[in-house]
Amino acid sequence: MTGSHLMFVRHGETVGNSEQIAHGQTESPLNDRGIQQAEHTAAMLKTWDRTYQRVYASPLSRAHQTGGKISQSLALPLHTHDGLMEGFLGDWEGITYKKLAEVGFARRSIEDDDFEGHNGESPNRLAQRMVSAITEIRETHPGENIIIVSHGAAIAHALSILLGTKPVFGPGYIMHNSAVTEVKLHPAAALTHLNYHEHIPDTLKTSPHPKGDKKK
Repeated sequence: MTGSHLMFVRHGETVGNSEQIAHGQTESPLNDRGIQQAEHTAAMLKTWDRTYQRVYASPLSRAHQTGGKISQSLALPLHTHDGLMEGFLGDWEGITYKKLAEVGFARRSIEDDDFEGHNGESPNRLAQRMVSAITEIRETHPGENIIIVSHGAAIAHALSILLGTKPVFGPGYIMHNSAVTEVKLHPAAALTHLNYHEHIPDTLKTSPHPKGDKKK
């Protein structure tokens, strides 16, 4: 029987986050604040009320470095899976959050699960990639609870599929940097924690919503 819990951890704050730049699958390393956030999450997880057996991370450095802090703190093996990368923004890789809002990326993605007007990944494609990667990981390690260290949109999209909610874009699942979301998978998928970030000091917290993101 496969493990009954998945824990999703969003990477710590990056240079791109602080500069309000949308990096998607472009490299953007953790900044000093992000490193500290990851360290606080890694320390907090030593007292979590459930044990986990291994850590999987996106190969992008911001997630892999966050995963490394966690695996070291918990003395767990760290693996990498390409399927856990952030969504590809296509023509909009590297533009500002303000410009991303002006072109209506979030609005158009929420309205259409198959939106690919940016020549990037649609919400459906990103979600299915994430779920396929998670399924493969769980089948490779049956009976284990697994920590998945990934990215804001990638995690949100995966949660929308796992929990059977709409839209696939999953704006309700956006997480703070280095926050934790845990899902119990049996007998049916359900959240036990969503965007848990109380362990991050107020001086290190950053809003999960870009400054250019205009909510409706």
